[in-house]
Amino acid sequence: MSRKIRVLVVDDDTVLRKLVTDQIARMGFDSTPAASGEEALDALSKSDFDVMLLDIRMPGLSGLDTLREVRKLEDAPEVIMLTADTSLGTGIEAMRLGAYDYLTKPAMLDEIEAVVRKADEKRRLVRQNASLRDVVRQPSEEPQGSLVFRSRAMEGLAALAETAARSDSTVIITGESGTGKDVLARFIHARSLRADSPMISVNCGALPEALFESEFFGHERGAFTGATSTKRGLIEAADSSTLFLDEVGEMPAQTQVKLLRFLEEGRFRRVGSTRDREADVRIVAATNRNLADDVTAGRFRADLFYRLNVISLHVPPLRQRREDIPALVEHFLALFRERFGRPALDLSAEGRARLSAYDWPGNVRELRNTLERAAALATADRIEAEQLLPAAVSSSGESRPPDASRAPMTLEQLERQHILRVLEEAGGNRERAAAVLGISARTLYRKLREYGD
Repeated sequence: MSRKIRVLVVDDDTVLRKLVTDQIARMGFDSTPAASGEEALDALSKSDFDVMLLDIRMPGLSGLDTLREVRKLEDAPEVIMLTADTSLGTGIEAMRLGAYDYLTKPAMLDEIEAVVRKADEKRRLVRQNASLRDVVRQPSEEPQGSLVFRSRAMEGLAALAETAARSDSTVIITGESGTGKDVLARFIHARSLRADSPMISVNCGALPEALFESEFFGHERGAFTGATSTKRGLIEAADSSTLFLDEVGEMPAQTQVKLLRFLEEGRFRRVGSTRDREADVRIVAATNRNLADDVTAGRFRADLFYRLNVISLHVPPLRQRREDIPALVEHFLALFRERFGRPALDLSAEGRARLSAYDWPGNVRELRNTLERAAALATADRIEAEQLLPAAVSSSGESRPPDASRAPMTLEQLERQHILRVLEEAGGNRERAAAVLGISARTLYRKLREYGD
């Protein structure tokens, strides 16, 4: 989604207004004319603008009076005053009232372009900083934008992701829970042209349905009971950056409609507002569900699925890329040595062998949790195989060939067994079990209902 700087050109001189508007458009800006201060304020009530070129001397509402009204607006554009007065007094007064700069008529077109771009950059940074203060992002110990692997499958996936990073197309990442879809999303963002801005992440399965629209699109003060102040949403926070939608299949139908509109038009409205806003956001989504099946079943919109599914990347489960396990073990051990202040912490050869032999139904997340638990509870610097949980890893019988008389379990059966085991280890606490599994409590409740538990 390419972003154009939106410029409102305000001048009562018809010829000059058309000339500046046309020239601004030729520079690649999105230009809109207004013949008076009153007309400019009306335009601002309906749409969002980045920069305003405002003539000082106009009949009716003067340029300075218009500036005073504009500065009262939330998300006001940066204002550049145009004046035929060569004395410094008028320009200084405009700057005192909050104008970004002022230009003396007749201004050179390259001068206008340079000042407009600088004004837009200032506004974008101010908005982004304000938005980030409204959005809670979880800190991460993981190196941003790195992948740990040795397998050829992941080597090919990394190459595809690197290619995808160079475009602005939407990406959907599929794979079982715990495979590292969020890590792949950070890898893509770190190699994109948006890497200078932080990636904004949201777990769609963790948001209460009633708060989806407000969290995504923001809300105006008084939009609903409890909305005591204006709030920017995730879309605005991710302006000029990447928005990662984890568990996108959990998004409610009404929010799906509004997200589709934003993806197609780059426009959205805060809850309780009639004003269109624009944002330049690259969407990367992830799901452990089969969205094509959800489309068939009517649980997910087909048009949104096709809009998200421009570039599709699949992260294979850990059991299909066992070559990655030793590298991941070393990576996590190094992480926990630093976290727990134990530089000599290590894992026995038998422990490493059993980790490599285990099927890991919970994938990389389960491997990490296993090592973290062992590192946190280890009384010596050497972690022995018997100290590893789950019991299937620490059991010496796990490394023997499976009994041929027993039929292998399906993926659904493995998932059920793993979820119920984690729930048992959590003492039946569903919220704690959901956190360990890396899924939302709502997703866990749904799966337990399917199991009849």
